[in-house]
Amino acid sequence: MEDELTELTRGLVRCEDSAWRDFHARFYGRLKAQVQARGVPECEAAELVQRVYLRVLRHAKVFRDHEDFDAWLSCLTRCEVIDSSRREKRRSWLGERYQQWQEMRRPVAARESGDLEVALAQLEEGDRSMLIRHYMEGWSQEELAREQATTVKAVESKLARLRKRLRGLLENPDVC
Repeated sequence: MEDELTELTRGLVRCEDSAWRDFHARFYGRLKAQVQARGVPECEAAELVQRVYLRVLRHAKVFRDHEDFDAWLSCLTRCEVIDSSRREKRRSWLGERYQQWQEMRRPVAARESGDLEVALAQLEEGDRSMLIRHYMEGWSQEELAREQATTVKAVESKLARLRKRLRGLLENPDVC
């Protein structure tokens, strides 16, 4: 008879519902505790465990040794916590950089008269919406890419072009 772990991991590889239910019942509490031990608040821990589940799904493989499986699962958990932390830092860093850029790049007259709204109004609705969602509402590039059914790189490039265009509108409002 096959070892219980081998049977479980083989079921995960095959995406069997019963294996996933068993995995959840056996490991959810442990994964949540690991996530929280790495400094994630309890209110965010469940979401991070769900992301770990996605990593398990993407990288599922059959294990025979419990120590190897535990190490693999801990590694996936650690990687997800680190990646999540990086995403949050990157989002807040970009927002701060945008605010600094906004204040430093606009001429004093533009800062005082509120020409940002005028410059934004000159952009197409989709472009304006993208800038507002990303820089003012905090949407990630991944979220924007998903919404527009495109790649993150395409969104990144478009944001760079829009920043350049907006800068031109702010510095030379009569030219554009």
